[in-house]
Amino acid sequence: MSDKAGLEVDLRAYLSARLGPLAVLLLVVVSVTAPVALFVLGSQTLEVQAHESAGQVAEVIRREAEQRPRLWQYDTPKLLAHLRTYSGRDHIKRIDVVDAQGRLIDPNEAEAAATTSGTALLWQSAPVVLGDEIVGTVWVAVDATQVRRDALRMLLPFALLGALLAGLMYWLPLRAMGSAETRVRTLLDRLRVSQTALATLNENLEHTVDTRSSELSKALRELQDKERGLRELAARAVGMQEAERRAIARELHDSAGQSLTAIRIHMQLIGDLVRKEGEANRASDLTTRTLGMVDLTLEEIRRAVNTLGPAVLDDVGLAAAVERVCDDGAEVLGIPVDSRVDLGDSPLSAALETTAYRLVQEAMTNISRHAQASEVRVRVTVEGAEVHVAVHDDGKGFDAGDVAIGRSRGLVGMRERVELLGGRLWLESAVGEGTTVRATLPIGPES
Repeated sequence: MSDKAGLEVDLRAYLSARLGPLAVLLLVVVSVTAPVALFVLGSQTLEVQAHESAGQVAEVIRREAEQRPRLWQYDTPKLLAHLRTYSGRDHIKRIDVVDAQGRLIDPNEAEAAATTSGTALLWQSAPVVLGDEIVGTVWVAVDATQVRRDALRMLLPFALLGALLAGLMYWLPLRAMGSAETRVRTLLDRLRVSQTALATLNENLEHTVDTRSSELSKALRELQDKERGLRELAARAVGMQEAERRAIARELHDSAGQSLTAIRIHMQLIGDLVRKEGEANRASDLTTRTLGMVDLTLEEIRRAVNTLGPAVLDDVGLAAAVERVCDDGAEVLGIPVDSRVDLGDSPLSAALETTAYRLVQEAMTNISRHAQASEVRVRVTVEGAEVHVAVHDDGKGFDAGDVAIGRSRGLVGMRERVELLGGRLWLESAVGEGTTVRATLPIGPES
């Protein structure tokens, strides 16, 4: 049996156990109340009649005793016989008179007692008063048999009525409970069906969620793989770009630079020769102008070479290159520059070193142009799998919310370099509180 069925049976048994005693009580009350009431009322009526009859007999005997004070006891039996015969009270079964000593005056007492034996009698008494003295007592017995029979006859129909009412009181609630249990069973069946459907839906939903989660996880892994591939490709592209730029810088330095240097030497020799042979002033001026042009060209080539690929990184490495930039900035600004470079033991790729170097270089350039700072702090550190670059000055600062990175060509270049390597760039500044440039560069597999 299921828990639901057990619950229904328990409910009916519980109600039946509570209604049973009530039904029995109702049966007893309905069956007994009316017959008992009839018997009690009939008995009280008979007692009243018996008491009235006793009083009347006592009055008759009192008058007889007044007329014959000494002989009334001898005439009392005849008087009683006459009263029994002509009283007209069929309900009176016995009239007994006793004297003051309690002796029965009627000589037929034994016969009357035998006649009324087995009969339900109700006794009432009245004193016989002669003067101030009670000379006897009259006892009148009435027959209560008919009242008892009437009460017993009434007991059966009222018992049937009580049984009917008790049965209705017991059956109707159980019937209502049966109907309620039927509705509850129907609701429970619907609930079970709904729970089954909900469980199926939940299972399907979980399966769908698992499927979608697997698909999303797979898509996320593919996206991460693609992003990782793009970062590696970008890192290789930056590395190839830097290598190409350094190759171009070396080519400019080795070929064009040397050629221009040779031209400058030759022009200087020509100038010396012209001054000796005549037209000294004109040749000297021409030579001087040509030497100036060569010097400017050499300076532009050095600047281009430095822009294409900082040779200092190849010469001394990132740590020393950053220290040189800080020293040069301190000399130009005339303020102390606190620098700390901690690269650990992990080698960095050329792209990472170049980007970190350019960030420090660009930040120092902006400080020298705009900050009006009295102190600068530079930090380049390797923490875990990231390179952290931070440059802070205590200059006049600006409202970072009003200055977008896109409006500054230097900041745009810094951001593009950082984002090409998958890093992040922050600019923190407030008016009168200085400026901080922070960047985080991930160390890729090729670093």
